[in-house]
Amino acid sequence: MNEEKDDIKYISKVEIKGLWERYDLEWKLNPDVNILSGINGSGKSTILNAMTGFMPTKNDKHPSEIEKIIVDFDDKINLKFYNHHKIGAIISGADEKKMIASIHNTIVISIPTVEFFNKLNLKIISTFDNELREKNITLGRKVRTELDRLISILQKQYLDYQLNISKKAYQAVKTRNESELLKIHEKQERFIEIIDSLFKETDKKIDRDKNEVWFLSGDKEISPYQLSSGEKQILVILLTVLVQDNKPSILFMDEPEISLHIDWQRKLIEYIRELNPNVQIILATHSPGLIIEGWADRVFDVRDLITKDYLKN
Repeated sequence: MNEEKDDIKYISKVEIKGLWERYDLEWKLNPDVNILSGINGSGKSTILNAMTGFMPTKNDKHPSEIEKIIVDFDDKINLKFYNHHKIGAIISGADEKKMIASIHNTIVISIPTVEFFNKLNLKIISTFDNELREKNITLGRKVRTELDRLISILQKQYLDYQLNISKKAYQAVKTRNESELLKIHEKQERFIEIIDSLFKETDKKIDRDKNEVWFLSGDKEISPYQLSSGEKQILVILLTVLVQDNKPSILFMDEPEISLHIDWQRKLIEYIRELNPNVQIILATHSPGLIIEGWADRVFDVRDLITKDYLKN
């Protein structure tokens, strides 16, 4: 596995202060799988949004329902976001230089650097197939929904992924490393096998003659943009994991069971972990189907994370 020694591998703990001006929460996470459950309105999506709100593209969308969030990475780096100041975040424990952005009431705020987020390798998958708010001509006419947009991006990443494994294969041939050569295409072949098995009932399979992900139904070619919402959703999730090429990453999903058949839900976590055993999964769900296959001990109820209720204390 190609892994930088200073890559951030997982989130170890999250503390949220002042959720809805009522609750404080603490969530100690597993390095592999974390499933957040709770009734409607319990705060699952708000917690996930808060955990990803420090991303550069999402700072303007950070949930106003919280006062402060502290995210610990690998038990050695933590990032604090003070939402009520709305001016930034503090990183402590990071090796890279901090860029001072502002001083407000004697609080020094630093902006996480690009290098920090590259090390973080955090992926957020939207599983809702909503219409694009703004049409992007560069993506083509067939890209009409959010899942279409993700597929278009992933197609390019898939091409890069294939280029990288081809380079690895060339190096293995050059050094006559036959065992390594067999492993290089293993995950890609497994990805194709999984998708083919999932789509078998609708008589679709991946076209192995194309460099992008396209499908065949008999002799008929099928674009990924022609798939159903559920098919697009499972394709986006598994392709996102594959192109990470075994690198440590953190994968967020909010209700990934949307549009997925119960049989697909049952195998989802297993397939994700199979394609990249170094991914930390953090998801919120209503579905028992996701935990049937042995993940019950990775479930956290929002109520159990509450450390303080201001109305009771």
